Amino acid sequence: AVAILGLAVMLWQTAHQELVVTGQGLNQLEQSEQEKSVWIHALENGSFVGFVYDEQIPADSESTRVTAYTLRLRNTGLLPAEMVEMQLVSAAGDIASYQEPAAVSIEPGLEATITLRLLSSGKSSLRRDLIVTYYLWGRLHSIRYTLS
Repeated sequence: AVAILGLAVMLWQTAHQELVVTGQGLNQLEQSEQEKSVWIHALENGSFVGFVYDEQIPADSESTRVTAYTLRLRNTGLLPAEMVEMQLVSAAGDIASYQEPAAVSIEPGLEATITLRLLSSGKSSLRRDLIVTYYLWGRLHSIRYTLS
């Protein structure tokens, strides 16, 4: 009876487990011309590691900006959250983005902070929807979070 009760509690926890997401804010980053040229060069020669939303890169790097979107994720369940990734719901003016660190695993009871850097035109809004995806026992879960 105790084993069945323990199994039932574990199955219920697994079915209802999710990450708790807390927005840590967004920051428009000041980048040197050299840093922007590294982004643009990687995009032009196809060596960029991340998501590319628009192949059209502005000729004037002054009209682009880099914004960092940061989330804190807390795993309150009994299972590790694996392959945790953050993706951006792109808007007009978005050029490319990448996540730091690339993918993380969060053990039960622990927290992790992930940041997504976005290169966009200076005309676009900073408000973005972010989608956090992760796996629990091989099942894909996702959370949508808005930062503005």
